[in-house]
Amino acid sequence: ESPIIETIWDRDYREEGRQEGRKEGREEGEVLGRRATLVRQAGRKFGADTAERLAALLGAVSDAERTDQVADLIIDCASGSDLLKQMERTAIPDSAGAD
Repeated sequence: ESPIIETIWDRDYREEGRQEGRKEGREEGEVLGRRATLVRQAGRKFGADTAERLAALLGAVSDAERTDQVADLIIDCASGSDLLKQMERTAIPDSAGAD
């Protein structure tokens, strides 16, 4: 291939990679914000101990759908221990890392 074609090809793939990286960064930032909100809400409803334990459980979550499920649990559960039990019972594999 000619150097010009390689340069255009390289430029196009670099730009595609940058766009993909920005999208992934936005998604990660959104999930981080959601996790922080969930921990704050759990702390307000159930106390600091539950919030700390929830934060540890949420550390591995990078899927927006899973954060939505946790938000529902915070509303539905009557106690912090119930919330944590439900988190363990309904644990689903985090799909963000699966390709």
